[in-house]
Amino acid sequence: MSNDRALPLQNGTPDPAHDPTMDAHASSLTPADQKHVAALEQKLQVVRDFTGSVASGRTYGFFLWGKGGVGKSHTVIEELERLKVPYKLFNSRMTGRGLFNALEEFPDAVHLLEDMEPLFRDSGACGVLRSALWGVRPRGDGPTERLVTWTTYKMEHSFVFTGGIVMTANRPFPERPELEAVKTRIEYMHLAVSDQELIAKMRAIAAGGYRRGRDIMDPDECAGVCEFIVAQCRGLNRAMDLRLMLNGFQDYLQWRDCQAGCHWRDLVATRVKERPIGLEEVKTYTERDAQKAAELAVARELETTKLSRAERTRLWQERTGKSEPALYRRLAELKKENRHDSQ
Repeated sequence: MSNDRALPLQNGTPDPAHDPTMDAHASSLTPADQKHVAALEQKLQVVRDFTGSVASGRTYGFFLWGKGGVGKSHTVIEELERLKVPYKLFNSRMTGRGLFNALEEFPDAVHLLEDMEPLFRDSGACGVLRSALWGVRPRGDGPTERLVTWTTYKMEHSFVFTGGIVMTANRPFPERPELEAVKTRIEYMHLAVSDQELIAKMRAIAAGGYRRGRDIMDPDECAGVCEFIVAQCRGLNRAMDLRLMLNGFQDYLQWRDCQAGCHWRDLVATRVKERPIGLEEVKTYTERDAQKAAELAVARELETTKLSRAERTRLWQERTGKSEPALYRRLAELKKENRHDSQ
């Protein structure tokens, strides 16, 4: 299936991972979170550069793999759209002949193949990839022309391919003899992202608020959902996932618009645990945890301000209803969390 895909919006931009206003949002993060955001941004810049190399014709292919929910496809698509390069997106299932037909129909475009691991088991696809990903650069400045053929009984089809191929996956490139020649023709990268980097990125996204169509959440609402998800994942020793937060925003909006019978925290907790949860089971844990997450979000914001102690305490009491000692307990917890993240 092919689709020029529209991505979830955050503050009107295609990808919250690379929001132009992210620098301003990052200023509200702790130093440890800023460090992790910067480390992740360096990794994503490598992804953008390899994608740009394929888009410009300097190289012909790029294979990017890593765990789900870290922004692989979003980063690739964002860069292609920034460069205004025509691309075609394919996912689900594709055969070798289907790949040949797609490249023949759009020979000058960048083809983005998402999660196409079964394609590599098709011997015909391996041959098409080898031909499409290597050629001799002609004299002059023209694009490299790669002849791709498909021969059947009494019939031969061929075309010249000048575009590129970007592949994203959750698993490494298959180690198969017939694919060794393909791997030598492409750029290859494992996007390894730590939980600390993903948490920092989630907080940076939350700090900018969330907008999708008519749905709008302010930074405080986003921070509450973000910190609740972080606490839930840590409590279950589950890996962080950006999709969890974006889906959590939708759970919150559904609840806020009185379109859900459950509280948004029940929906998010069920999503994180990946199984239905009795509401009583959630209440004893999530109510306490949600309150703590909201207080930590306020404490984190106040920590970065240059207000006097009295003004900081006043704002804390207005927003949480808690005493000054409670503020400093939360600030101490943040320092402990920052030491944990920096390790």
